[in-house]
Amino acid sequence: MVPALFVELPEIPQTANGKPDRAALLAHARSGGPAAVNQAGPRDRIELTLYQIWRDLLLHPAIGIRDSFFDIGGTSVSAVKLVHAVREAFGRTLSVRDIMLHPTIEDLGGLLRQDTPSGPDSNLITFREGDGRGRVVCVHPAGGTAFCYLSLAKALPDGYGVHGIQSPGVNPGESFLPTVEAMAEAYLRLIELPADGPLVLTGLSYGGLVAHEMGRRLAEAGRTDLSVVLLDTLATDDEAERRAVEPAGFDEFRDKLVRFNGMYPGIDDRQIEQYFRIYNHNRLSTRDYAAPATAARLVLMQAAGGGDGDDTSVLRGIRDFWHRRAKNGLVVEPVPCGHWDMLENEHIPQVAARIEAEFALLAGPSGHPHHNPAPGLEAR
Repeated sequence: MVPALFVELPEIPQTANGKPDRAALLAHARSGGPAAVNQAGPRDRIELTLYQIWRDLLLHPAIGIRDSFFDIGGTSVSAVKLVHAVREAFGRTLSVRDIMLHPTIEDLGGLLRQDTPSGPDSNLITFREGDGRGRVVCVHPAGGTAFCYLSLAKALPDGYGVHGIQSPGVNPGESFLPTVEAMAEAYLRLIELPADGPLVLTGLSYGGLVAHEMGRRLAEAGRTDLSVVLLDTLATDDEAERRAVEPAGFDEFRDKLVRFNGMYPGIDDRQIEQYFRIYNHNRLSTRDYAAPATAARLVLMQAAGGGDGDDTSVLRGIRDFWHRRAKNGLVVEPVPCGHWDMLENEHIPQVAARIEAEFALLAGPSGHPHHNPAPGLEAR
C-alpha cells in the first residue's frame, strides 16, 4: 500500500491511557494535508454502488462517502435491508455488526474491496437512467475515471439520463485506445445512442477533447439535436507546443491523486500504477489531436480564476482556438473558479444550469439547435 498522506509530528499524540490517539492523528492529517476536492463523491464502482444503495434506503437529500449510515437516517431495520442489498450487489454476506463497525461508504467500501472483484468490465457508468427527456454523456478527464461527474448528475433534474464514460484500461485486461479519434469512435459505439433525442456531450479538461470529436462525428452524420459543452478544455494550434507535452512524473501524479481524493481505502499499488499509466497515455494523445472544426453546437465553460476580472492572453488563446473550431459560432461562459474546481459544489449549479439551457435550446420550435447564445454570453 502507498500511504495517502505523510504528516510530520514532533510526537505521536496519546490518550489518557497512553495509547495512540487516533482521533487526534486524523485531525492532524486533515489539517496538514493538501486541500482535497471531490471529498464527498464515490471514487470507484464499489463506492458508487454503495451510494446508490444508500440513496434508495435513506430519505436524505445529500449523502457523502464519509457520512455515517446511522447519522443520516439509518436504523436497525434499514441496516438489515442494507446487508441484503450488499449481498445482491456484491455476492458478499455481511452482518449488521459489519455495518456498525464500517458505517460509512468509504469504510464499507474498504471492507468489500478485500475480497470483491473489481466489477463488470464495462466502461459505461449509469448515474441515472432518466425518463427520455434528454441524455447527458460525460467523458472522463485524463485520469480515466468518470466518478467526478456524480455531483453534476445530482444537480440535474431527474428526467435527464446521465452517463459517464471511463477510459479503457481502468478495468483489468483492457488495452488503451491509441488516439482521441479512436476513443471517440469506440465511445459512440459504447453509449448506443438512439436515432434521435436531445443529447449533451460534456467533458472536463481532456474529456472535452474526446467529447468534441464525438460531437463532430455525430454532426457530420447529420445529427442536429446535439450540444457539446467543454468544461475548461485547454488546447492550442501551436504544434510545437503540443509536441512538447511530456509524461507526468509519478510524484506529480501522486499529488493529484491525493488532491482529488483518489487514495481510497483498499487501493493497491497495482491500481495506482495503472491509473498512472492511463493518465500519461491520455495526456500524450493530445500531441496528435488538432481538433477539426465541427458543425455541432459548441459551448466552452471557461475557468476564469477567482473572479478578479483579469482576462489573460492564455484564456484568450484558448477561446480563439475553439472559436476557429465552431462552424456555427462558439458560446463562452466564464466560471469564477480554477481549472480543477469546475465540478466542485460551489460551481456545479452553474454547470447544471448551462446543460439545462442547452436542452431547452435543443427542444426549440424547429426541433433544431439554436446557435444564438444565451443572454450575456459571448459568441462569434
